[in-house]
Amino acid sequence: MYFSTVTISSIAKARAFVEMTAKYPNIRIMLSCRDYSVDAHSIIGILSLDLAQPIQLEAEGEHIDDLISDLQPYTV
Repeated sequence: MYFSTVTISSIAKARAFVEMTAKYPNIRIMLSCRDYSVDAHSIIGILSLDLAQPIQLEAEGEHIDDLISDLQPYTV
């Protein structure tokens, strides 16, 4: 399991984030802000978060090292 804090500060970055997570359909990636959690594969879910706040990321699955590398532009 991998935990991190990410920032997704705009709709364009949210779209790019979802496109990136689409490369990992077998990895469970959840984003949380306050008491609300969403699937990181969902653009609507991400846009329902408070993007002005840091977002907690939790990921679990195979080939997670590739995902961690792709998350670098979003990691706080």
